Amino acid sequence: MSDSSSQDVTGPDDALPPADPSSTEAHAGTPLDDEAASLAAILPQLDAARGDLLALHRVLLHAERVRYEKLFGRINGNGAFLQLALHDPWFTWLRPMMKLVSEIDSRLLDRGQAPITSAEAGALLAEARRLLRPDAEGSGFQQEFQQLLQDSPEVAVLHGQLVRGRS
Repeated sequence: MSDSSSQDVTGPDDALPPADPSSTEAHAGTPLDDEAASLAAILPQLDAARGDLLALHRVLLHAERVRYEKLFGRINGNGAFLQLALHDPWFTWLRPMMKLVSEIDSRLLDRGQAPITSAEAGALLAEARRLLRPDAEGSGFQQEFQQLLQDSPEVAVLHGQLVRGRS
């Protein structure tokens, strides 16, 4: 879980704060310095969102395992569960979350490509916010997420902590 100084992962897409004006005044005027200041402001938010996505994914996997086992019986071990999570259509709705984490990791850690820009970081952060907005009429992930928020106290508690921690 992240500290309370980070932005709300579930907030509106336009909730990205501008870079701290005091940190850019000395560098104002050059696009490279402005980009560096913008990137310095947004990268901690993206890193916190990544951590939140992983924490929530872990809880969602557990809750979904419980739902699956109620219908189909006990899963024999973590290896069998991993195979189901990766290949069974029941768990398909969770894949957009891991795809987004993978994209964030790729852009932050892959030394073989150009460094991430503030625009790319902002787009990834906006995608995290969009994905984690429960919506009965939204994407498959958003619909299932909304249902689990209602069905699983563990999911609801973590989601509430993330929202409050981002305020």
